[in-house]
Amino acid sequence: MAQVAVIMKVIPGSPKANFEKITEECVAICKKYADTDLVNVKEEPLAFGLKEILFNFLMEESIGDTEPLETQLSEVDEVQTVSTADVRRAFG
Repeated sequence: MAQVAVIMKVIPGSPKANFEKITEECVAICKKYADTDLVNVKEEPLAFGLKEILFNFLMEESIGDTEPLETQLSEVDEVQTVSTADVRRAFG
């Protein structure tokens, strides 16, 4: 089965949130959900000092929808918003 490249977007509730802890917990959740060892993390500024955290990883297409992953990520402390930013089939 093919692999898909996924980008999950996580926005903490405050600029004073513990980004390191949020990132650590979200990476662990993404690794478990996608059954992968590699999750790339990128922080991008939004507004008023707030940053979004992007988690980029590959997973098997057969795993299906990312909605259960969104639900798991939204349960992390200090996370306000979670969305799937991009899903596309990986070629190579």
